[in-house]
Amino acid sequence: MKTIRDNLSRYRNELKGIAILWVVFFHAQLGLEGLLYQVQRIGYGGVDLFFFLSGFGLYHTLERDADLGRYLKRRARRLLPAYLPFCVVWLAVILPLQGSGIARSLRIVAGNLTMCGFFAGVELNISWYISAMLLSILLAPLLYTVLRGEKHFWARSAALICLLFAAGLGYIGDGRYMAISRLPVFALGMVFAAPQAKVDSSPKLVAGLAGAFAAGLAVLQLCLNRRPEWLIPYAMYWHPFVLITPGLCVGLSWLFAKLPKAVGKPFALLGKASFEIFLFNVWIELLGVRFGLATTPLEWLAWSLVGIVAGCVYHWSVERIYPNRRQKI
Repeated sequence: MKTIRDNLSRYRNELKGIAILWVVFFHAQLGLEGLLYQVQRIGYGGVDLFFFLSGFGLYHTLERDADLGRYLKRRARRLLPAYLPFCVVWLAVILPLQGSGIARSLRIVAGNLTMCGFFAGVELNISWYISAMLLSILLAPLLYTVLRGEKHFWARSAALICLLFAAGLGYIGDGRYMAISRLPVFALGMVFAAPQAKVDSSPKLVAGLAGAFAAGLAVLQLCLNRRPEWLIPYAMYWHPFVLITPGLCVGLSWLFAKLPKAVGKPFALLGKASFEIFLFNVWIELLGVRFGLATTPLEWLAWSLVGIVAGCVYHWSVERIYPNRRQKI
C-alpha cells in the first residue's frame, strides 16, 4: 500500500509542475474575475509548495548521504549551471538600462552572483526567492540533524518549527520577512520526509490534513477580505500556507496516483524545469511591468507561455551541456 510519504516522493516533479504554473498564473495580469481570480490572487502559494517540496527532497538527499561537502557540491552542481549564465545575461541587460554608478553596480553584481542580494538589500536583485532558496539549502543539514533521531520526534519537530517561526518574528515589518517566514513550511516538508513521522494514509491523518487545509484557507480568506492591513506587515498572505500546503500537496499527489500516467507527464516535465521557468518568468514580469512589454491580458498570456517554453528549452540545453549534473557525488 502506497503511503502519503511514498506518493509525495513519487509525484514530487508533478507537484512542482503545478506549483510553477500557479506562480506564472499569479504574475500574469489577465483581468480575471470570479473563482479564477480568487485562485490567481493566491498563486504566490506556489512558492510555499516549492519550499515544502524542497524540504521534502533535501531530507531524502541528506538521508542518502549526509556528508556536508558532498551535499553542497550536489546542490551547486544542480543549480549553478542554470543560474549563473542566466544571472550574467540579466546583469548585462539590467545594468546599462539603469545607468548605475560603479559602487552601486558592484553591489548589484555581487548580490546577484552570490545569491545573497535580497538579504543584503541589493537593488535589481533577480528575485527574493533566490536568496531564500540559498538560505534553506544552507540550513537543511542542521534541520536534518535535529530531525533524524527517533526519540521525541514530534516534540522536536514542533519545537523546531516554532523556533523558526519565532525567529522570523524579528523581521515583522521588514521586506526580508517574505523570505524568513517561509522557513517553517520548508521545515515541515523535511518533517513529512522523515521515516519517523510515519505519514501513512490513515483516516485520522487524512482528516487532520483536510482540517488544517480548510482552516488555513479560512484564515487566508478572512485576511484577504476583512484584514488586508495584516497581509504584508504580518505575513498573513503566506503564513496560512503552513496549514494549506501539506494537505494540498498530499491531495494532489493522491490525485496523480489515481490518474493515468499520461496526465501527469506534462506536469512532471514542467516540474523538472521549474527553476529555469521561474527565472524566465521573473524576466517576463520585470519587462512586462517596467518596460511595457505586456499591456493587455492577451499579451500577458502570450508572454507567460513564452516564458514557460523558454524555461523548458533552457533546462533542456543545460542538461545537454552538463549531462552529469544530477549524478550523485
